[in-house]
Amino acid sequence: MKNQKSKYYTLEYRPEEKAADIYIFGAITSWAWEEFGEMSSYGLVKQLKEIPEDAAITVHINSNGGEVKEGLGIYNALKGRNVTTVCEGFAASAASVVFCSGKTRIMQPASLLFVHQALMATIGNADELEKDAQDLRKITESVVNAYKEAGVNLEDSEIMDLLKAETWILPDEALDMGFATQISDEELEEGAYTNDAMQSIIKAVKRTDGEVRKQTYDISITNEDGSFDTFKELIKRMEDAADRLENTATNTLPQNPAKVENTTGFFGFKEAK
Repeated sequence: MKNQKSKYYTLEYRPEEKAADIYIFGAITSWAWEEFGEMSSYGLVKQLKEIPEDAAITVHINSNGGEVKEGLGIYNALKGRNVTTVCEGFAASAASVVFCSGKTRIMQPASLLFVHQALMATIGNADELEKDAQDLRKITESVVNAYKEAGVNLEDSEIMDLLKAETWILPDEALDMGFATQISDEELEEGAYTNDAMQSIIKAVKRTDGEVRKQTYDISITNEDGSFDTFKELIKRMEDAADRLENTATNTLPQNPAKVENTTGFFGFKEAK
């Protein structure tokens, strides 16, 4: 298939690896201008047809969201596939629903979810406005169902409270509530493997008793010429640094920052009362 690229939206499929990366860094809308990074459910479904069912798909998200129906459409298109979602900045509004489509859902340490009730601009008489309000409540209920299906471990009333409060959700909160399955800087489980060479340094620095080394060492991690000999030398330097770190005194790790209660609306602004 032809890889799709724009400033804010990219789909890259690597057939030799049976793997694809999708970057949604723009609006989620039914009238999508892909050159501006916007994405529609139809556009994504059309491209997914060209990716084998057993391919591993990683969806990277940094979006303020958009239309609920498009977010739900993308959610339903992705949830049956082998999908990992990564919140790279904001997964706000409809983008938080897309984030929940992943079997594995990863928050970056400096990232946020934002959830709120469905909203619309409307005009009409009293009966029409009452009907719009009823419709919005049902649309919001469908979003709650998506969160619960993904694994959010809150009661319906608790999820609704978050939506009514227009809530920003930190990575550790997302993990506790079940929106996320992991935070990207967490250590791998015993026996798990990674192709990130820096994990060897991270595991050398951290202790299971909650302590870290006082002293660090400068390590060049640039493989400038791309040669295998240079790469072997890089690994040797990293191993030597890890050995030195093992023999260094320790101090206590700082505790996780306190959870911050949301008191503001979207982008931190709330209408004065």
